[in-house]
Amino acid sequence: MKKKLGIIGGLGPMASAQFMQLLTAKTAAATDQDHIEAILYSRPQTPDRTAFLLGRTEESPLPAMLDSARMLESLGCGVLVIPCMTAYSFAHDLQAQCRAKLINPITGSAQVLRMRGMRKAGIMATDGTLQVGTFQAALREVGIEPLVPEAETQREVMKIIYEDVKSGKPADMEQFHAVAHSLRARGAECVILGCTELSVIKQTQGVGNGFLDAMEVLAEGAIEACGYRVKE
Repeated sequence: MKKKLGIIGGLGPMASAQFMQLLTAKTAAATDQDHIEAILYSRPQTPDRTAFLLGRTEESPLPAMLDSARMLESLGCGVLVIPCMTAYSFAHDLQAQCRAKLINPITGSAQVLRMRGMRKAGIMATDGTLQVGTFQAALREVGIEPLVPEAETQREVMKIIYEDVKSGKPADMEQFHAVAHSLRARGAECVILGCTELSVIKQTQGVGNGFLDAMEVLAEGAIEACGYRVKE
């Protein structure tokens, strides 16, 4: 049975647009009618997830995300996704209050790396995601050692995410690869792009081999959960 997909979007807007492209490109379809019925609710005014998780603001993004989820459910969506990895810090509370199935790309990414036989994986993500430890916990659960950037290197990751991609500018690819190299030098066999803004870089500027894009994992999980096939 085919299900309608609801996308809690705008977190940020470019990542949501990129997710729609991925969803379309990855669906095995011969005609327009073979694609997933999806509703994107782009709500950029949702409070910043990292700022809340780091205690820089008391305004939680959860009420806005929950309101978006309920609106999408009211429109018949049986599967939900959020093209924002930091937002999955609230996944448990969100799923507990929703009827629709929330696809989790963080646990999904860990499963992909487990199937590939990885033993150590680097994580590039926001400060909020790393502080909550969602990727670290998911990787440890499947027996993979997580590696995160050193403090100074992590500041460069945040600069790339916020000052480059979220500001509509091309990413500093020299710095991007310097971060990835530092993780590989410590033993990372693969580097997870654990922020959707980093996924935008992969899709628009290219990053080369040795990365796992969590937003691609999210798109493939959504396709299968909605009863469609992922393109080979």
